[in-house]
Amino acid sequence: MKRIGTAMLATAVGVAAVVFATGQPALADTSVNLPLSSWAYLDSQSPKTKFVNPSVPPPVGTLVDSADKPHTYRSYFTYDLTQLKGSVVHNSYLYTNEDTVTDCSTAATIEVWRTAPVKSGTSWNNPPAELEKLATASRGAGAWYCPDYLGFSMVSTLNAALSRHEKSITVEYRITAAQEADPHAGRTFQQPTLSSNFNHPPTVTDPHLEGPTRPCGTLSKPSPASASTVFKATANDPDEGDYATVLYAIWPVDHPDQRREFYSSYNFGTDLSQYADGELLAWQARASDYYDAGPWSKVCHVIMDKTAPANPPAVTSKTYPEGDTPGGGTGIKGRFRLDAGGDRDVVAFRWRDSSGYSGQVQPRRPGGAAILEYTPSREWFESLTIYSVDAAGNPSPETTYRFWVADTAPSAQIELGGVGLPSTITLTARKPETTAFGYQIKGGPETRVPAVDGKATGQLTFTEAGEVEVVVSSYAKNKLIGQDTLRISVTDAPRVESAEFNLDSDQIAGKTGSFTFRPRNSDVVAYEWMLDGTSQTVPAAADDTAVVPWTATAGWHTMVVRSVRADGSTSRETYYEFGVIDPVPTAYAPTLEYLTRIDGVGLPVHFYLRSQLPNVTGFAYRLDGGPEVVVDGDGSAEIDVTPTHTGDNTLVFQALLADGTRSPEKSFTWQPFEAPVVTTDPPNGGAAAQPMTLTFRSVLPNTKEFRYSLDFGEYQTIAAGSDGTATVSFTPQWDGWFSARVTSVAEDGTTSPERELTVPVRDTRVSVWSPYNEWSPTGGIGVPGEFGFSTSWTPEVVEYRYRLNDGPELSVPIGDSWNTLITIVPDRNGLNMLTVQGRTADGRLSPVTEYPFQVGNEPYVYSEVYPRENLGGGVGVEGRFEFSGGTAGITSFEYTIGGTAGTVDADAQGRASITWTPTEATGTYLVVKGRKADGSTTAEVWYLILVRSS
Repeated sequence: MKRIGTAMLATAVGVAAVVFATGQPALADTSVNLPLSSWAYLDSQSPKTKFVNPSVPPPVGTLVDSADKPHTYRSYFTYDLTQLKGSVVHNSYLYTNEDTVTDCSTAATIEVWRTAPVKSGTSWNNPPAELEKLATASRGAGAWYCPDYLGFSMVSTLNAALSRHEKSITVEYRITAAQEADPHAGRTFQQPTLSSNFNHPPTVTDPHLEGPTRPCGTLSKPSPASASTVFKATANDPDEGDYATVLYAIWPVDHPDQRREFYSSYNFGTDLSQYADGELLAWQARASDYYDAGPWSKVCHVIMDKTAPANPPAVTSKTYPEGDTPGGGTGIKGRFRLDAGGDRDVVAFRWRDSSGYSGQVQPRRPGGAAILEYTPSREWFESLTIYSVDAAGNPSPETTYRFWVADTAPSAQIELGGVGLPSTITLTARKPETTAFGYQIKGGPETRVPAVDGKATGQLTFTEAGEVEVVVSSYAKNKLIGQDTLRISVTDAPRVESAEFNLDSDQIAGKTGSFTFRPRNSDVVAYEWMLDGTSQTVPAAADDTAVVPWTATAGWHTMVVRSVRADGSTSRETYYEFGVIDPVPTAYAPTLEYLTRIDGVGLPVHFYLRSQLPNVTGFAYRLDGGPEVVVDGDGSAEIDVTPTHTGDNTLVFQALLADGTRSPEKSFTWQPFEAPVVTTDPPNGGAAAQPMTLTFRSVLPNTKEFRYSLDFGEYQTIAAGSDGTATVSFTPQWDGWFSARVTSVAEDGTTSPERELTVPVRDTRVSVWSPYNEWSPTGGIGVPGEFGFSTSWTPEVVEYRYRLNDGPELSVPIGDSWNTLITIVPDRNGLNMLTVQGRTADGRLSPVTEYPFQVGNEPYVYSEVYPRENLGGGVGVEGRFEFSGGTAGITSFEYTIGGTAGTVDADAQGRASITWTPTEATGTYLVVKGRKADGSTTAEVWYLILVRSS
């Protein structure tokens, strides 16, 4: 048995995270541990006092002190709830750990109670009233851990306390009454923690209607509502970062059971069309965030008004008369009178112009007129679309008022001086009556200058960089007749000028010239400039300019310049770009750039030659000092050169100019890849299941053997001949690509680089194409069908051999194009089989291709004068049309031609014919089907006849 002193000071030796009476509410917005405002324990040995905030582990149950006297304890904890005011608790736990346990083998039942507050008179004899048991936990005998963890949910407890508007809560830890006196059940705890995740539900204020704006309405004075009304309310959420949405509810006052909820759209309003004109409705608003819905607002009332003003408003203006007569001027304010014609339902007028600007004006009294002041911002035609609205927002029909704005504002150009330096403005009148101009930096004083012959110039000074608005005006005497606003981008970046180096001239490297820097701000003492990665500073002359000489180098250049003032401050940077021609030509060989090298000694290299010089007519080149070769080219040419040895190979070339001169000489040196060169037989790659050979040729001396791998197989070795070559034969089994890797090995054991070669392997099978196919019957017996044969096994294949069903084998030479066409006349209905093979010049045959196809029972129609789908005959020219085939047993043919139907009997061979003479040059269809003795008919054939006009 442990004594109380030991029990109070001992520390827990085991913790188990066992939670009971838990729930899993949604995470709330704010997470805190609620403040423990005080704690106290009561001792049965001190029945008239309490112990407040002592520095000991809270005791519970009976513990024995050092004098063997038993003390029974209960501990109380009071938590401050003020920061939860107005919130909803979503997640809360009261948790602690047992600090010491007197006897872990003794069963103990721990109880946690919500109690009345601990007061000044609280004692063992006068304990706080136990109001609600919050948790019961069995510990000791049979428990997994001892000392143990104790925690449980407080969500419902805290929300109930908040609903009672309590500012604190007190909880009691004790041993159940039946075991409380047992000293084996005594224990101490760590101070419990009360965590809380909570959220403040948002509220709404100012419920009202918009478009037009009006109050929410009362039962005795409801606001009018249209069939499309905008409901608005302000959501207020005290939790920072929360986003609240507003939900609305509406119902007929005399039918609350018909309440419906909705979200209001400011753009389109809410559809109230289901309610009758004059019906009284009630509505409310409620805000919700991600976690909680707040309370509903007060009840508001509207009365339905579905009758819109009947007539569009009348619009007049003296300044801008309607129609094609120019009025007013750009920037001149006009007054437009909007008249509702005495309709007292009208409370406002709404307008929009052709640029999308819009607004609203109100008459002094319902049904009266209103004045719209509108200033056109552009000349030429403008239009105002205007309609009136009643108190519910119902719109009248629209009036479109179209008028012509006179072009009266001056045109203006500003030659920018910079910041703090004078800029020159040039003004030009657009109206002959202009006598003066005004200009001003917006917000500043206006300067007026007289118009002389419709023009004037002036000076203005910008004080800072950035976009500045300049207002320009035209006057006739003292009357403003036009105004416009210019938006000027003001910069203090210096101007850079060069007569030689600019975008309009093409200079050649080596040209000498200069750049002039001119200031765009005052008090410039120097310029910092950078060109080709080199930064320099040049002092400014007395006029604040500087001149920098430069000798041109080839390429595209960007010069960056900024000015420096006396106080050390710098201007914005100017980026000045220009190009300089390189007189030396260039050469580029793409294959030499490949990561997997494919070049080598004896293999041609394709070069692209280029020159930037003007008037280039061609190029001259030499390889390794050999004879000069000349090729034509207008600034570019393509050549192939073949290296003959390992090591450095040098191509020297020049551009040839129209005046007979040449560019400077340029050389290009490269080292051919020293891996063995591989050639294939056939030279254009192999073919599936056909023998082919690879020939290895070493480019290094004294080669004794080659080490190679075919299609990623094991490496093999083959001896090299005296000429440094070896040949490997093999038969690829599949079409696609075949990989070969090969390295040469010299007598002294040195090895060359490995060449990786991908060899194409062609498909030897024949492909067949035709309108006849296996899935849908086409044509009929005797109807010729076109079939196309193609193969990748070329040029080896020289002819195709084919057979229809069990008929004779026929042959056709392979055509010059990729597709060889033949015509086949089916001799049976239903499934037919065409078999095809390709044959090479040496007699080898490709695998057999089988092409099944379905033959229908359409008759065959033929006309020599009017061939199908081709112009033929002419007006008045008789044509003969022959019918045959389709299927066996045809006794007659039914046809329609030129709108005339007919029937013709078939002969014993199932053939028949008709004649037809067209009366106009047009196209028409001949539709034919065959009929058998049993009355069944074939499919129809549609034969297009095109009659030649002359």
